[in-house]
Amino acid sequence: MATKPPDKASRDANLDALKEAVDEWATVALTRLDNEAKFIRSVLDGRGANTAGTKNLEEASALLQADIDAFLVNN
Repeated sequence: MATKPPDKASRDANLDALKEAVDEWATVALTRLDNEAKFIRSVLDGRGANTAGTKNLEEASALLQADIDAFLVNN
């Protein structure tokens, strides 16, 4: 615990140092997250996840359309 309150110059210096440290941390964190996102996207692309999702949607749409057509024709 401080024995006397800090003066304005030392407070300003501490705040400037804190801002610089936060900015540096944010830059490093954003770079890390961007790299992780690129890696995960490459893994998904390598597994064909994009094409699998599109194919599943097409198949589900075709089945739904067939069920709707059968319902409308039979009623």
